[in-house]
Amino acid sequence: MLHRSLTQSLAGESFPYTYLALMDGQPIGSAQLKLREMKEFPALTHWLGSVYVAESARGAGVAQALVSHVAAEARHHGVEKLYLQTEDLFGGLYSRCGWVALTQAKSHGREVLIMERRLGPHS
Repeated sequence: MLHRSLTQSLAGESFPYTYLALMDGQPIGSAQLKLREMKEFPALTHWLGSVYVAESARGAGVAQALVSHVAAEARHHGVEKLYLQTEDLFGGLYSRCGWVALTQAKSHGREVLIMERRLGPHS
């Protein structure tokens, strides 16, 4: 079942949409466009999540490229606001990419920062 969900996600048939960063045909990173990632915030609909970059590719701008790509895809789907949660309570990469802190919350026993990015026509 998990394999089928990932296949559908990569095929763009349903949420979550999964995007891969490839180098020489090999995956080096991924990110997702998800629906309602945190049940504690049901009004926050669209989320960036599952951002991962292989250790060997870190520091090369892959995460920033994935975050920008997911935001562009969300905008393409008509999304006006995108949310994320991060354990970096200062926002880190996401602050540098234009995300704004909304609030802190608990997720799976850890303190996380909830952030928002408005997706205007030139975001």
